[in-house]
Amino acid sequence: MFGLYGAFAKVAFLTQLEYRGQYFMRMTAKILGWSSGFILLVILLKKVGPVAGWGLYEILLLYAFDVLSYSIAGTFFMGGFGKLPRLIRSGELDEILTKPVNPLIYLICTKVSAGYTSNYVIAGAIIGISLHKLGISLSFNQIVWLILDITGAALIQAAGFMVTTVPAFWFLKSDGLYRLFYKNLTCFLQYPLTIYHGGIRFLLTFLLPYGFINFYPVQFFINRQEGMLSPLFLFLTPFVGAFVFFTAYSFWQKGLHAYQSTGS
Repeated sequence: MFGLYGAFAKVAFLTQLEYRGQYFMRMTAKILGWSSGFILLVILLKKVGPVAGWGLYEILLLYAFDVLSYSIAGTFFMGGFGKLPRLIRSGELDEILTKPVNPLIYLICTKVSAGYTSNYVIAGAIIGISLHKLGISLSFNQIVWLILDITGAALIQAAGFMVTTVPAFWFLKSDGLYRLFYKNLTCFLQYPLTIYHGGIRFLLTFLLPYGFINFYPVQFFINRQEGMLSPLFLFLTPFVGAFVFFTAYSFWQKGLHAYQSTGS
């Protein structure tokens, strides 16, 4: 069964590489776009100095964690859930539901995106450069924990995609929810949460736990403990990621139960 899902993902990925020129232009555009974001952040921080005691490379780590986890989640979930409202309205979801496989896994495997490759390179390079500039050398255990943190952060990002698009089962369109409760709020993650009002920190920690994407896990590697109720927050990202993803999956199941086929 896992081999079958892997085959679906491989076909979807290779199909996007068929037109090499288009793929190259897409990657070039993404490299320029994300690189410009990093460059603008560097210019801003060089001009204003540390933000709430966080230096340039510490904030770059926050940004890189966000970009890398977003890209991993986007590779598997953005294609399917970005198109979910259209699939529901057009009735194309019927075809997925008639397959003798898990609908969620089939959706993400057949809609896997090859467009985030450059993001991995850029974010990975920024993480490596930032750690080097901060004089941080990771042990084997820390590398393993870094992988677990990024995985947990990617699950939180994926849950954000899912929870803000699944309401399309009831409302047919959910673009506003995605922008309001995911896209706009994750913009706060570019900087330490300690610069924001306590209400925003509470929201991004306990209600919509986006703070566990980068703010809390990054502090483990730079030896900080700011803006957290307990030192345990340093280690919660993999567990928060698993919990919110399971919650999002349960919400997805409720959406499927509420789905009414177009009959076409």
